[in-house]
Amino acid sequence: MDILPKELSKLAEILPSHLTRDTIILVGLCDSIFDGRIKSTLEKGERTLLIKKDGSILLHNAIGTRPVQWQKAKAGKIVFTHNNEKKTLIMESYRPKTDESFFITFYTILFAAFLEISEKIRKGGHTYGDEKDFVDQLVLHPDLIEPDLKIIEREKEIAFGFIDLYAQDSNNNYAVIEVKKQAATLNDAYQLHRYIEFFQNQGEKVRGILVANHIPKKVLSYLKTHNLTSVSIPWQDIFPTVKRPSHVVRTKQLDDFLK
Repeated sequence: MDILPKELSKLAEILPSHLTRDTIILVGLCDSIFDGRIKSTLEKGERTLLIKKDGSILLHNAIGTRPVQWQKAKAGKIVFTHNNEKKTLIMESYRPKTDESFFITFYTILFAAFLEISEKIRKGGHTYGDEKDFVDQLVLHPDLIEPDLKIIEREKEIAFGFIDLYAQDSNNNYAVIEVKKQAATLNDAYQLHRYIEFFQNQGEKVRGILVANHIPKKVLSYLKTHNLTSVSIPWQDIFPTVKRPSHVVRTKQLDDFLK
């Protein structure tokens, strides 16, 4: 790890040479704007910016596992500039394909560094059980959703997002399928409805199917009102089970301490 100076003007000069070569870490007071498929703004706060060598951009709050804003790898050019008048460091990324702009403005830097991380991956390990793996299983076994369903395309891109699965049913009707590993929320139902509206505005008739571990009553009600369907598939039933090695001791449970 190489520690960089905290001066904003110097960082604007140094950081461009490390893009696509190293992993960049910046911690400081910043605000941000993401303008694209979705609109997102963050007020001033202390956050961590991580830019990987493939161009992935992840902006994290002080707590939580997920980035609060992000941009996918190789989306577009990343530029750092220093505004001498306002004394700020600005990161800007633009993705031409979807006309997305991402601006992060740093007012102070608490920590700055870059890392040379090898791309080599050691063999022998495998992690599975996330939403991507859930979709993998549905692609391999579409009958879990409904009989004679054929998957046509995965991650189908439309104007304001990516459809998890685009399929054709036994009656040759096209279907947009939104997949959630956990319990479905009203936001998931809204998103599916927006996808359907997009196709309808194009003069195309499609079905909408929401697949999730559990479909709450309020979500079912919304789906029924908008002629959308749902399928409840407990992901635990379709993922293989991994046994804990005998040398790994389970941590004590609350009952053990109360005995």
